[in-house]
Amino acid sequence: MLLFPESQKNKIWIFPIVFGVLGALLGLFLRYVFTGVAAPFEIKHITHAHSHVMLLGFVFNALVGLLWIHFTDTIDKISFAIYIALQVCVSFLLVGFLIQGYAPFTIVFSTLHLWLSYVLLLRLWKRLKGKQLLVLCVKIGIVLHFIASFGPYALGPLKVLGMQDSPWYQQAIFFYLHFQYFGSFFIWLIAVYLKQIKLTFSKKQISILLIACVLLYAHSLDYSFNHWLVTLSGGIGSVLLLGVFLRIHIAAFQQKLAYQLLYTVVLLILLGNCFGSIPYISEMVASNRFVLIAWLHLLFLGLYLPFIWIELPIKIKAFTWILFAIFVVFTELLLLFPGEFSVVFSSSVLWLLFLAYLGVVLCICIVHLTYIFERIKR
Repeated sequence: MLLFPESQKNKIWIFPIVFGVLGALLGLFLRYVFTGVAAPFEIKHITHAHSHVMLLGFVFNALVGLLWIHFTDTIDKISFAIYIALQVCVSFLLVGFLIQGYAPFTIVFSTLHLWLSYVLLLRLWKRLKGKQLLVLCVKIGIVLHFIASFGPYALGPLKVLGMQDSPWYQQAIFFYLHFQYFGSFFIWLIAVYLKQIKLTFSKKQISILLIACVLLYAHSLDYSFNHWLVTLSGGIGSVLLLGVFLRIHIAAFQQKLAYQLLYTVVLLILLGNCFGSIPYISEMVASNRFVLIAWLHLLFLGLYLPFIWIELPIKIKAFTWILFAIFVVFTELLLLFPGEFSVVFSSSVLWLLFLAYLGVVLCICIVHLTYIFERIKR
């Protein structure tokens, strides 16, 4: 059994914890600006800062940290120095995006972050230990991280060719996001989850998992192309992925409550993917930005953030979990049925969204600050 040093765990956890709070506050500020309040920064700049801090500073940091904790016995000095360098990059991106958005400064540091992540993940690859099939999942996630980066690399050439308004430019961004959210991040989460519940997938299940994640990229193509083959590919990927996880339902529901609920969320998201393969629904998502945000936030606030909290070395009170769940569900309903809720509450849905996300951010601050205070006490 791997015994990762407790002191190193604290050093790894502190960064996603801090960036999680900063990213959440940026998101709340963004919601406040959307209500019509004047802001010192452009909305798109705040959006870029928020998304990059949460994606790289919180989710990526936390999941990579969990891989080191659960699949190695220590993080060496060079690897930790690279990890620190990644945090410097995220810090510069936070400030840079607010001030100038996508510009030479932020492009340099986002590229540097990507290259440093390659080095850190390759060093992790060489040090992986544990059950062979779970290690294989981690390695597949690392490969998908490399594949996802093809998206950002395509942006420069597309701009040079004057294609920034073409569907391909948007697809380059979607390609990166898909192979992170439903590629490397998802598979890394599953690898840690399976290790924690003492379960493994077979080689066949892992192969289906990989094929399904690749096919699910078709859902992103739906935003730019209307073709039956795209719809069919997304549908096949959705059904395959749901089938893989339904196979473990007996073992999954024998775990502690937190992991049972997490498994339920995974099933709901995978079921949502299946419904998203229906042409009518996929067209609605593609044409309605609120629905797209609802889906992305469901992945983030409904799956990745709760999983990270479950793995945090602190006890989170049941009341905080319940409050967080209520606010998340409320934000999702507001995004899906803005007109209806605006009528019911006789208020602008943008103000309602601000108040709902205020509740979400307060929960995030409570959990993350609790971790920091407990760490200071030790």
